[in-house]
Amino acid sequence: MYKHVVLWKLKEQFEGKNRLELAFEVKRRLEDLPAHIPEIIDFEVAVNIGDYGASFFDVSLVASYKNKETFWDYTKYAIHDQVVTYIQSIQLAEHIVDYTL
Repeated sequence: MYKHVVLWKLKEQFEGKNRLELAFEVKRRLEDLPAHIPEIIDFEVAVNIGDYGASFFDVSLVASYKNKETFWDYTKYAIHDQVVTYIQSIQLAEHIVDYTL
């Protein structure tokens, strides 16, 4: 099992939306991907609810694929590229961890 974990910190404002609205838009777009990309085995997207002063990121993704090859296949779909382009336009930072089980 190949696991892909991503955390995003988003801009405070973008095109009239605040950070929380942007986070839910990212979540909506990401959650649409499994319907179009059969390589995805499991896909969990969450908006951060922590509010106790730590240096939080705003959105997380934890995804599972059969192996590294199917993960790379997932990245080649046009819809994946569209979501990535949108997120890159509103992100301040991104951290990724990939690992196998």
